[in-house]
Amino acid sequence: MHSDNTLDVEALHKQLASLTHSLEAWLEGDTSLSLLETALNSHEAITDILATQGAPAQAIETLGRIEQFVAEQALELYSAPSSAQQQAHILENFARPLMTLDGIGPATAAQLFDAGIAHPNQLFELSADEVASLPLPAASHARVTSLYAQHIDHQ
Repeated sequence: MHSDNTLDVEALHKQLASLTHSLEAWLEGDTSLSLLETALNSHEAITDILATQGAPAQAIETLGRIEQFVAEQALELYSAPSSAQQQAHILENFARPLMTLDGIGPATAAQLFDAGIAHPNQLFELSADEVASLPLPAASHARVTSLYAQHIDHQ
């Protein structure tokens, strides 16, 4: 019988293989939404497994970069001519990183996607002037500007 730790390692290897395969296929030109969803699901499973085992900071940082890459690819699919149903599906599955920010719900996440932002890091990498010029409704703009200012203050 395997210990819980061995099962986690086996699950981790399986999810890493799935993530690697999905990202390699994406980079080789298979830009299907289902492939990107597989990458996202594997990423989330890896994150969950590592969270229970106290992952090193470097692993968490790498997972963050992978999450941002997947979100950016989802934004490209979202921005390409597609149906409203596909856009809603993309938002439902790929806007979660934005919605981890305090005060960002589905509506503001959709507005950020429309403005070309799919991940918190993309927002925080903007200049103050770029944030000020984001095409958002007033309430969403105030919320995003406040989050941006808090982030800058904590750096």
